[in-house]
Parts: sequence; C-alpha cells; structure tokens
Amino acid sequence: MDEPWGISGPQFLLVFGLALAVVLLVQLSWPPIARSRRRNAPAAVEAPLRPNVYQLAYLAGGADRAVDTAIATLLEQDRLRVSSKGKLSAIGKRPTGKGLERAVHDAAQGGTATVAMVRRSPVVRPETEKIREDLERRGLLATGDGLDGFRVGIVVCYAALLLIGIVRAVNGAQLGRPIGGLIGLLFAAGTLTLIAYVVRKGSKTSQATDAGHAIVVRAREEAKAAEERPEEFAAPDRSGNGTLLVGAAAVVALGGIALYPDDEMSTALLSGSGSTWAGGGGSSGGSSCSSGGSSCGGGSSCSSGSSCGGGSSCGGGGCGG
Repeated sequence: MDEPWGISGPQFLLVFGLALAVVLLVQLSWPPIARSRRRNAPAAVEAPLRPNVYQLAYLAGGADRAVDTAIATLLEQDRLRVSSKGKLSAIGKRPTGKGLERAVHDAAQGGTATVAMVRRSPVVRPETEKIREDLERRGLLATGDGLDGFRVGIVVCYAALLLIGIVRAVNGAQLGRPIGGLIGLLFAAGTLTLIAYVVRKGSKTSQATDAGHAIVVRAREEAKAAEERPEEFAAPDRSGNGTLLVGAAAVVALGGIALYPDDEMSTALLSGSGSTWAGGGGSSGGSSCSSGGSSCGGGSSCSSGSSCGGGSSCGGGGCGG
C-alpha cells in the first residue's frame, strides 16, 4: 500500500475532522451536564451547620440570590414596597445594625431602584462580599467550578490532534500530495486549541463545595417536608441547630425571586430584575404594594374603599380588583 501511514488523504481528513468534532462536542456538553448532576445529586457529606437565610441563598444562587432574599424579607416586614413597574421603595424603620437587610433598605431609598439596581448598589456589594468570605472561610464555597482539570485535558486533546495533523501535512507535502483540505482543518484545530488554552482556568466565581451543596440539599428536603407535613414543622426545630427557615425569604433563597409567593409581586420584581437606572424621583405609574399577601395592579383600588390613583401606593393591605 503506497498511501502515507496506510490511509488515504480523504480518509485521514474524515477521521481528523471527526476527532476534532468529538472533542469540541465533549468540551461544550460536559460542563453543563456536570453542573446539573451536581445540583441534582444527593448530599455526599454531612451538612456542617444550619445557615441563616442569606448564607443559604448565596450557596443556592450566589450574591444576586442573597440580595433577592433580603428584598423578600423586607417586603414581608413592610419595610419595602414594589410598584407594578418594578420600582422598589424603602418604607418604615431602617433595619437595626449592619447587614444585608439594612444595605438593601438604604439602596431602595428614593423609590427609583429596581431589583437589578439594588443588586449592583455600592452599599449592597460589601455585604454580599462578607457573606461570600464567611462561607469560603467555613469551606462551603470555593472559587471555580471544579472543572479546571477537565479543561486542561481538552487542551491536551486539541494539541495532540494539532501535532498529528502537522506531522501528516509535512509528510504529505514531502510526497507531493495535496494538503489544502488538511491545512484548513489545521487552522481550525489551532484556533480551538488556543481558545481552550485561554479558558482552561474556567470561571472565577464562587461555587458551593460538597459541604455547601449538602446544606442546600438538606434545606430543600426540609422545605418539601414542611410543605407536605406542616404540623410537624410548626414548632422550632429541636435539633439544637436553630429554627427551620420558613416564609417568603426561604422560598426565594431556595428557588429564586420568580417563586415569591405573591404572583403579581413576583411579576413586578422580575420586571425590574434587568432594568437600568431611570431618572426622576419617586415611583412612577401604577400602584405599589408591600407584602402580606397584597397584590399589585395599575389603577387598582384599596380594599378600605379609598382610591389608589395615579402614582399612589398601597401598603400592608391588599390592592383588590
């Protein structure tokens, strides 16, 4: 057989191209699969502590989730309102002491802030950093997603294919064989190798460790059990680790702001989760509501009988149709 390496040029191109495609497919598909498996896997270690609701929120969804949970807490406490336009307004007494709730309350002063604005507020970020640092110190968070080794392996695979392709191209050129198609694949392989090398360190965001994951899993199991058997969870937890996390804040901590128990308030909050800063002072358009089962609707009227018109707000009680 007079073919180089015992394989014809077209056959080599097919095998080489398929090998590149397989490595690329694995590179793109495995990280989300691995993250999904980890989220859905049972806890592998004993949860080391019962966190407060903001630590739990950070473990389940990061800094934004912790801020959203503080917003839910302040809504329940009637210290915050959200308009049907998604604008947050600080009301009532300022939370005592330092912490995320107080920072969120401060960020919502003036009635022009949306959820997205509060998340990015310079007075809020230091508080979420404190939560992150505390969780990392306890071994519940770690930087990265644990896939750096996988990404290095992908770089090695691309580099090996690139080397094989270069050797084949040199050999083909020496024998006077056409190598135009192979040069094109080598360019693709080189580009993929460079990209894989650049991103080999992966994300620098904090991810829950196995211990942190165990805490979230346990909290979700308890929340499900409390929903199915509320009579067993009506009293404080007797394990000595604190009180079972309940209420809207716990729902948001575990599932996100879209699961806020009041549908219309949830919709209003979501409408502001990706907004940008708007000019002007005060809340514009529609009514606003605090928590307590109230709902938001533009042009609605208060259940007390007084009209909520224009930019007025309804606090505490429901805004009924």
